[in-house]
Amino acid sequence: MKTQSMYQNLLRTMPVRIALAAVGLVLVLLVLFRLLSPLLVSSDLVRERMESAVEEWLGHDVVIRGTPSLSFWPRPVVKIDDIAIRQEDRPDAPILGHVTSLSARFSIWEALRGTPVFQDFTLTEPQVLLRQNQDGSLNWSSDGVLGQTLHRIGQSQSAVDSQLQLERDPVIGDISIVSGSLRIEDRTGRSILIDKIEGSLDWPRLSRSARLRIEAIANNEPVSLDVSAVNPLLLLAGRGSEVDATLQSPLVTASFRGAADLQRYAFMSGDLKISVPKVAEAVTWGNIPVHIADRLTNLSLTAKLLTIGNVLRFDQLSVAANGTKGTGVMDLAMATPSSPPRLTGTLAFDTIDLAKLGHVIASEDQTIGSDKTKRATLLERQIGLDVRFSAASAALGPVTLENAAVSIVSNASQTQIEVLDSDLFKGSLTGELTLLQVPELSTKLRIAAKDVDLASLGKALAWSSPSITGTGSLQARMKLSKTLLQASSNDVTGDFRFQAKAGNIGGLDLSGLMTLADGASYFSLQQAGQSSTSFETLEAAGRINGSSAELNSAFMVAAPYRLTLAGVIPYESRSLSLSATIEDGTRSHRLFIGGAWPNPVIWPIHEQIQTPDPSRP
Repeated sequence: MKTQSMYQNLLRTMPVRIALAAVGLVLVLLVLFRLLSPLLVSSDLVRERMESAVEEWLGHDVVIRGTPSLSFWPRPVVKIDDIAIRQEDRPDAPILGHVTSLSARFSIWEALRGTPVFQDFTLTEPQVLLRQNQDGSLNWSSDGVLGQTLHRIGQSQSAVDSQLQLERDPVIGDISIVSGSLRIEDRTGRSILIDKIEGSLDWPRLSRSARLRIEAIANNEPVSLDVSAVNPLLLLAGRGSEVDATLQSPLVTASFRGAADLQRYAFMSGDLKISVPKVAEAVTWGNIPVHIADRLTNLSLTAKLLTIGNVLRFDQLSVAANGTKGTGVMDLAMATPSSPPRLTGTLAFDTIDLAKLGHVIASEDQTIGSDKTKRATLLERQIGLDVRFSAASAALGPVTLENAAVSIVSNASQTQIEVLDSDLFKGSLTGELTLLQVPELSTKLRIAAKDVDLASLGKALAWSSPSITGTGSLQARMKLSKTLLQASSNDVTGDFRFQAKAGNIGGLDLSGLMTLADGASYFSLQQAGQSSTSFETLEAAGRINGSSAELNSAFMVAAPYRLTLAGVIPYESRSLSLSATIEDGTRSHRLFIGGAWPNPVIWPIHEQIQTPDPSRP
């Protein structure tokens, strides 16, 4: 019985002993393999294969000046220092990039077979130059594995599913970047430096999804970028992919989630959000010539993007800036060989500043930053506009328009802002500002106000004298020989016509004026009395010529009086040089009015009839 029990115990413990022995044997073999690996794997072979692998991927010549160092614990890793990437295989070829140190994992089994495969790269202090040539091409070729794969996918006419079927689908793994830099130069020599790049690219295989996460310093501002793509190869090849991207910095915060395509009109379809606290600083940082930035603050934008042919639609668009909000739909038609880009659509705002909008459109000489780089106008940038705005209230200098409808149309020859309709102090106002590019640079302005309450208008304009009440209408057309911001009062010419009915004008006593005109040689307006005059009709028409207005004809009917005026009003000095006639049906006096408003001097012109001298023949 005792022997049988011992036999049974042995049977029960035998599997455990066999398992322990197997594990021990595996551990011994692993330790021996790790100890012998440095002797079995050639560092020269690893260096040669690394050099060939990088050249194969990039399509450029790679020179490794450092000696590879291998480590096998806890996993096989190769580290190579001082790597230069040249445009081609010759000593004086331009340097496209330099990597201080590169490390990567590799498989011992494949290394023993003489064909090591590398993955999970770490690039320390990579420095890359991306330059645009004069013909629009880049200094980096597309002859490497990635470039050729993208070319084949882009040229393929067959449908490509979400899991790409590639002839070669190499393992990439993780790519870590430590203290990298990227300099981008365009064909004009302008450049942007993205420095101190820290981050990683998680791309398991060429056909799989990828995610890029980096933090960097771009033009002295910190930037964080997080981009993931379901099919990065399709995205880069122009076939489109689902993308989730976020950009964060003190100047700009933006996010996009949807489908994107980097080649076909920058196709995008999805949700877009942008927030820019100070647009002027943001465009200065990005060296973007958009002069509208000077007056935009706290800009935020949300929209659902949809690409239809060559048109990018901003649907369900919501825009906020400078304390005002707008909603609507906008379409951006991409440029074609025969036409520039064009922005069309409608927006509804709660408030809008028309004066600032006019300055933005007409601005001709504004600067970016301290380098005083000249900005291009909308015309110079050949951006077409055909946009309609509506606003519950629209500021036009000191006055506010209600229920305003505004149109902006811009093409290669002119830019036009038109107030199609608006309410102004119980009346209405329409207007038009046109910046002409051809045949010469000039500005045109048209204003038409109808049935406006003059008392309310005078109060808004801080017009103290003469105070006028009643309902009036004004038509004015002006031309400036320069841009709106560059022009002075001497550059303005035009004509105007003013009409008012059933009103009152303060500080003008026609009865007292008539009495003094009967006998005084001259007197001031205040001496004629300070009471007001009720009129039935008040009209004036004339021309604007530089800093003065030529009053061709003006008259006021305040029964029984009629006052007629003509002359010149140098309005910058508030002076007057007018001839006048006042009559009451029985008397008539001619007057000269000079001096400065509000208390000019009046000289009655007493006509004298000379009696003939009888002693002379």
